[in-house]
Amino acid sequence: MAKRSKAKKTTIVDIAEASGVSIATVSRIINNKPDVAEKTRQRVLKLMEEHAFAPQIPWQQLRSGKSPFIALNFPQDFNPPSQGIITAAALGCENADYSLNLIAKSLGDNDLLSIYRSGQSDGIILMEILLHDRRVELLQEHELPFVMVGRCADNTDLNYVDVNIEKGVADAIQHLYDLGHRQIGFVTLVPVLKEKEYGYTTWAVKGYEEMCQKYNLPVLWRVVDLNTDNAQSIALALLEENPDMTAIVTPQQIGVLGVLKAIRAKGLRIPDDISVIGLLDDPMGELMTPPLTTISFPAYEMGVEAARILIGHLEGTINGVQQVLLRPELIIRGSTGSVRAHTIGS
Repeated sequence: MAKRSKAKKTTIVDIAEASGVSIATVSRIINNKPDVAEKTRQRVLKLMEEHAFAPQIPWQQLRSGKSPFIALNFPQDFNPPSQGIITAAALGCENADYSLNLIAKSLGDNDLLSIYRSGQSDGIILMEILLHDRRVELLQEHELPFVMVGRCADNTDLNYVDVNIEKGVADAIQHLYDLGHRQIGFVTLVPVLKEKEYGYTTWAVKGYEEMCQKYNLPVLWRVVDLNTDNAQSIALALLEENPDMTAIVTPQQIGVLGVLKAIRAKGLRIPDDISVIGLLDDPMGELMTPPLTTISFPAYEMGVEAARILIGHLEGTINGVQQVLLRPELIIRGSTGSVRAHTIGS
């Protein structure tokens, strides 16, 4: 049986010849560059449509006025529990017929702007927000659509979704204070790293220090890096330097592992000798012995809300600035208890 001949696919060369312009001009039109006369642009677009040329994403967005992509910039400098946020944001985008492109590297000004100019994305979800974030300043200056997962020092006219971690930490300290604890340690990632001020850690430390001031408690906080062994050694030093300390709070998952290892190394019992509160996924907290009292992290809600706000602005269904601050829940389990008559040092 004779093979059926395949229809020749229309190429950019064919479009250029048919419209009497250069291939470069057709390319600029495909990529939505501004330096093409409008009459020429419309003529070439019409020919593309007539020849069913390149029914691909760039072509589709020329006709619809939008791309099906939203970018998410998550530079790997810092590490709050972000996997759940990314997954939820992806689901939120897909439910609205968008796809989410994850960009894990840090972006310079030109790289960030080119995401919009090249048609790769109509909007961006920014994560790992700094108190003074150049990405935010640049996109705001160019009036480009974006939403933050996190907050800056000044959030005027900015769309964001964030966890109110300072309130979560304050709730944790209040719970321990009500149980009689008066020396409460705090272990967290460093707020300033390589001249970058991270909002999440800054707000967490603020919540701790304000509660210490409110109840005239000693400030016993230490910083760790993203290495579990480092977190363990710092927590161990904190325990040894403060033998009367009866509780530790940590707002990062890496801190939880380090603190628990340090407590085991000291031969202490939870909560008999020391109470512990950490930020951890509920299933993991439940599986620990004893089950860990946790500051919940509403990752799913944050991701869904970020996608909803950005898509709403892109499609015109949301007007005005949207600022969503989610208060985490303190889930009390077996790792916290009343202060015993003895102390760690006795």
